[in-house]
Amino acid sequence: MNILDALRYHARMRPNDLAIIHGHGNATFLQLRNTVLAVAARLRDAGLDRQRPVAIYVTDPLIHLALILGAMREAIPSFSGHPNYDAPPTGISIGAYLCDRQMPFMSDAAVIPVDSAWLSPAQTSGLAPERRRFENRQSLARVIASSGTTGKAKAIGLSAELVDRRVELPGMIGEHRLFPSLSMIGVSGSLGFRHCLAHLRLGNVQIMPSGKLDAISAVKLHDVKSIIGSPAQLHSLLDVVERGTMRLPSLEQVRVTGSSIPRMSVVRVRSRLCSDLTGLYGSAEVSGIADAPADLLERIPGCAGFIQPWARAEIVDAAGNVLPAGAEGIVRIRSDVGVAKYLGDPPENSTAFKDGWFYPGDTGTMSNEGLLAISGRTAEIINTGGTKVSPDLINDFLAGTHGIAEAAAFGVDYPDRPTEIWAAVVALQPIDEQALIETCRRALGGRGPHRIVRVQRIPRNTMGKVITDELRRSVMSGA
Repeated sequence: MNILDALRYHARMRPNDLAIIHGHGNATFLQLRNTVLAVAARLRDAGLDRQRPVAIYVTDPLIHLALILGAMREAIPSFSGHPNYDAPPTGISIGAYLCDRQMPFMSDAAVIPVDSAWLSPAQTSGLAPERRRFENRQSLARVIASSGTTGKAKAIGLSAELVDRRVELPGMIGEHRLFPSLSMIGVSGSLGFRHCLAHLRLGNVQIMPSGKLDAISAVKLHDVKSIIGSPAQLHSLLDVVERGTMRLPSLEQVRVTGSSIPRMSVVRVRSRLCSDLTGLYGSAEVSGIADAPADLLERIPGCAGFIQPWARAEIVDAAGNVLPAGAEGIVRIRSDVGVAKYLGDPPENSTAFKDGWFYPGDTGTMSNEGLLAISGRTAEIINTGGTKVSPDLINDFLAGTHGIAEAAAFGVDYPDRPTEIWAAVVALQPIDEQALIETCRRALGGRGPHRIVRVQRIPRNTMGKVITDELRRSVMSGA
């Protein structure tokens, strides 16, 4: 079932029920549908090339969502550039930029200013146009960007069929429930987009934090029962809750995704927010592929979870041979909702996609029961004098240390001596770096950091993953 069909149904059956709550007001299902019709009319009036994606750079979450759905109604592929306003990844030819402010890279296509007037049906040329359909189910409907942890995001094309299946399948195993939900991940991200469409399809009210409506206020004001975010976003939420010694009694479910969550963070979430915590593992290329319950997240380092029914994961060696249960190796994934390549045929296609498998760049293990645990990133493993160290080992230890809010380890290469392990930390109070290094060495031995540097922030992408190259450059420039 397409999201536009579901929205039309809800607008007829429950027109006055809230669909969206955001920083500037509310929208019922009928208002949201009328908004989408108004946006679709605007897009048709603009005479856009329906074979080329429109790039959406709009901060207001309701307008942004309406532009995505309006483009769908016009059978125009879309790409979301918000919230960082980075240029679109290479590999896609943009037909037009729909934006609330112009950026220097917007010189290769028409730039169409967008404001709140776009939401008003009275501002269009007439009645809402008849809905257009994509040529077929395999037509390009949505472009998303890979996580870009190396600083270079790649373009991923989703067909109309993949968009619908990525929304439908998780609901079949109970991932989405019938109660108010809040996503700290915007609709520009792969998961945020899927989460929003899935809950609208069910008829759930969606809370979109923005402007004066921050996540804490939204939960308290609107009795939010479900919240999803990255570990970094949940850490920020926890810091506010703990400083204010407040409670959020309406919360019944917390879901964390994007990167591994340290054991201490699991304990904090379960004690301060709610006990029902689920970890989600996946990527933009294959969508979600594993779920981990809270007790396993707390007991098993790097726990990614049990593989979902529409996906398959294996642990292999460098030659592609499947390894036995418990052996550490390279993770590869096959999914019914995965893509086969990046758009534009970048060099990464030959390494990330092989024989129907996607290689996310993770190392890990698989138990006899089918439980996947991630031990690190193949590209980020630090080889220091022959000892191979996963940054996550150090990050998790430091994040459990009193006074450390965030930590990210990385390798620093030298021409005349072995690679050193450095760690950047965001500290809540003054720290003794040398004493902290010695504490790490006592616990981790030769896998402890050689140097710890205090920073104001750790650069992360929209899913909360550390952008290692940017962090390394920033730390080294100030060292």
